Amino acid sequence: MSFHNRILPVVTITGSSLMVGCGGYSGGSCGYGSYGSSACAPPGNITVDGYYEGTLSSQGAAQATPVVAIIADNGDGAMSGQNGTYYRLNVSLAGNSASGTFYGLSQEANFPNGTQATSGSVSAFATPRCLRGTLTDRTGAAESLQVNFDTVYNLSSSLGTLAGTWSYAANGFSLTATIRPDGTFSGVDSNNCSYSGAFGLIDPNFNVYSESYSRTCNGASVAFTGLAAYFPPSGNASTADLKLLADDNVSEFLVADFH
Repeated sequence: MSFHNRILPVVTITGSSLMVGCGGYSGGSCGYGSYGSSACAPPGNITVDGYYEGTLSSQGAAQATPVVAIIADNGDGAMSGQNGTYYRLNVSLAGNSASGTFYGLSQEANFPNGTQATSGSVSAFATPRCLRGTLTDRTGAAESLQVNFDTVYNLSSSLGTLAGTWSYAANGFSLTATIRPDGTFSGVDSNNCSYSGAFGLIDPNFNVYSESYSRTCNGASVAFTGLAAYFPPSGNASTADLKLLADDNVSEFLVADFH
């Protein structure tokens, strides 16, 4: 199995500051590589959980927005758009039909309803290697979702794998976190905010971790929950990556590519 270049759109909201950057094994402009096969076809078992890459597009949009998504086998999910949007997902599978709900956040009016927050339903057709479907908000505005399964999800998960010091930087903002072998971690960012929390195992057979933490700035704390996926070193990349998507379920989110 070979590893390819991986580049994740990195969007951080810390307080009222929005920063967008690109990270990954090779850096450069925001784009998408592939860890494994992404063809939307059998064979294989149909599941909705996985690590996905693809696009999300709304009616009348000049072009589709690249997205990445993590969906755990308990149905919890998160998705990040290259345009600075973030979606919390909850989905289930019946046969090859996936359905559920979403809640979206953005600092810009990037959603079809013209606001910075949205919610609605998810409906998709699942194959062993992709999801094709629609996100429909409460006004009836729809976005078309086309994402491909990435086989990095099939790696096993272990809290010890995450142990070490990780860092992320984009557009003048930086965040450093130390993860201990039991999954607990602490960190600090360039805004003098501190972080304290823990990663957890959802299913040791798959490469998705639960994650929760508190961010404290000037004595005020905000609780975040989310998901993470680990990418081991490969090819030209000498270091591992840890992709993290988290939110406070109200108005703030963090999408980061740690090295």
